[in-house]
Amino acid sequence: MSTVACVGIAVMDLMFRVDPLPAGGGKTYATAYREIGGGVAANAAVAIARLGGRARYVGRVGDDPLGERIVKELQADGVDTSAVRAVPGVVSPVSAVLVDDAGERIIVNYTPSGLFDGGEHHQAGALAGVDAVLVDVRWPDGAALALAAASEAGIPGVFDFDRPMDARGHVLLAAASHVAFSHSALAGTAGSDDPKVGLARVAEHTDAWLAVTMGDAGVVWRDAGSTNHLPAFPVEVIDTVGAGDVFHGALALALAEGRPEVEAVRFASAAAALKCTRSGGRAGSPSRRDVEELLAHAT
Repeated sequence: MSTVACVGIAVMDLMFRVDPLPAGGGKTYATAYREIGGGVAANAAVAIARLGGRARYVGRVGDDPLGERIVKELQADGVDTSAVRAVPGVVSPVSAVLVDDAGERIIVNYTPSGLFDGGEHHQAGALAGVDAVLVDVRWPDGAALALAAASEAGIPGVFDFDRPMDARGHVLLAAASHVAFSHSALAGTAGSDDPKVGLARVAEHTDAWLAVTMGDAGVVWRDAGSTNHLPAFPVEVIDTVGAGDVFHGALALALAEGRPEVEAVRFASAAAALKCTRSGGRAGSPSRRDVEELLAHAT
């Protein structure tokens, strides 16, 4: 069983089902409500655990009851939280998530300043004995240290690049072995909505394997200078919250297991597709059996 360390943010998601999504001011009334743990790296860790891997979340929460709850939920999902630090005097991150009947969403996140000051994160041997590292953009200093450690150990260092960054993003690009963008993050970083053009431009600044997730348009990636495309698995979309996090977690796990990139992309795409068929954000992360069944029956 392979182990992946996920370095970055964990939050509590306050999820509201609304239709349609609000535009402008006024009141909006929800038809359903749920509270569940979220956050890019934390969601990826849960996805890895449900897919049969060992997941270790490396990050920070506030020293408040919400932080305790975030950690306990991760533990209940089988995630190793021994490398989590509760930061004194800081509240834990929280997000308001609005989801419509088509599965689209609006996310409003609050992450307090000071939560991710500094990069030290090797508490209790956080990165010892892992087979891959996954980082998000929320904790750049911690991500840089984790990717450097992965490079030194000769294991995959996966960078979930889900929003445009300042110059620190280029540092992480150069340090990662694998980078998977969201479409909006790639467009904002490369200055082009065309995924092939965007990936080609980013490739000028890094030797990493590059990919971009395109939602229902599938995944585009570069391999040895050529561009490849995998269409999305046809599913009935109910809730897209956390689908990108599931993709990145599954991708990191597949790479940790030694799978070639093309197989890792297919595995991750199937996991993300299944997540979209289930409501509740992280609660919809699929099992390995579910993913393998989808792959077995897909054309």
